Amino acid sequence: MLKSTKNIFRLFVLSSFALLALISSVSAASVTWSAAGATPSTIQSTVDQFRNDLGSLNPNNTQSFPGGRREINWDGVPDNFASPNNMPANFFNANSPRGAVFATACGNATFRVSSNAASGVPLRFGELDPSYTNAFITFSNQKLFTVISDNNVPCNIVTVNFFIPGTKIPATVRGFGVVFADVDTSGNTRLLAYDSAGNLLSPGGITAQPASGGLSFVGISFDQGERIASVQIVSGNNRLASGNVDGTNGIDVIAMDDFIYGEPRATQHHPADFDGDGTSDFSVFRPSTGTWFTISSGTNTFASVNFGQSGDVPVDGDFDGDSRSDLAVFRPSTGTWFRVNSSAGGFQVNEFGLNGDKPVAGDYDKDGKTDIAVWRPSSGTYFFIGSKDNSFRVANFGVAGDVPIAGAAQ
Repeated sequence: MLKSTKNIFRLFVLSSFALLALISSVSAASVTWSAAGATPSTIQSTVDQFRNDLGSLNPNNTQSFPGGRREINWDGVPDNFASPNNMPANFFNANSPRGAVFATACGNATFRVSSNAASGVPLRFGELDPSYTNAFITFSNQKLFTVISDNNVPCNIVTVNFFIPGTKIPATVRGFGVVFADVDTSGNTRLLAYDSAGNLLSPGGITAQPASGGLSFVGISFDQGERIASVQIVSGNNRLASGNVDGTNGIDVIAMDDFIYGEPRATQHHPADFDGDGTSDFSVFRPSTGTWFTISSGTNTFASVNFGQSGDVPVDGDFDGDSRSDLAVFRPSTGTWFRVNSSAGGFQVNEFGLNGDKPVAGDYDKDGKTDIAVWRPSSGTYFFIGSKDNSFRVANFGVAGDVPIAGAAQ
């Protein structure tokens, strides 16, 4: 039999870090940044604070990193993909891998990056309307970004979807920020962040502060595990096009500069994926020393961690829901689970199971997190704790001599 109900699911937080994480769980889940001014220097400190929140800048390649950020400042886009030519929607996932792919709700819309001085094309979308060259300034020299559409379906909205850089693996990010040029009216320009289910993340749309002829920045990041799967950017109340002169007849046209966002991480957990890049990592557990050895598929780097002891059984799973495998072992002699969450590093111990049980961790309640579970060979019975509501469940399936699929490697 299982241990008494009182001991079915005892959870000990054994580090002060984990205790602090529990205390802070009642705080706001999101942090927002907003600034506006006439020159780049007036928003620089806010942008830098946002960058520091996301972490160090990662290189523009197909490697994946557990943390840090990516940036797009448009200046590296070559002339054949800049004004007066259009830029492919997946340029920053295929040509320059940064895990961002653009889309719009307007079927006829394309994307354009302004020219540089050496190309001979007017700067800052002057080829669309001569007034734009003087209307817009840049945050990082010298290119800007916009959506291009025709009169049939005017469009000033762009959606950014995230992927593991250089792949088609859907991803999420911890935060996103954007710089706007020439926001005239409050409420016309905003950023909306959505999760992987298409739900608008709190606090909803973040409106850019006005700075006519200047620059505005808005950014949002999450510190309680929420992840952004896509962002929608609304730029002004009209599209950039010939005759749409800013400030006339209520027209507020806006261009975009830098995009800043967290390192893309796979939306769904993959087996033995310790770095969150959507690809399984080569990894082994050495029982004689209780050591984990891994080679990160994202960066091709080697790591070793001592966690466990002789006789422990390694368990693969994403127990904290961050799409990365956590270090976890099951100790058959005592029916005890030990793990370190990849999201915050908190060490946790759970007493669940008896000597002879087989660990069969998996997502049994459809919440995207791995549940603690055992299979009892003597009776062919599954026992597990649903991570969604901590409910204890039992399912009879199998007979003595069977091998549970989730624990087939044991």
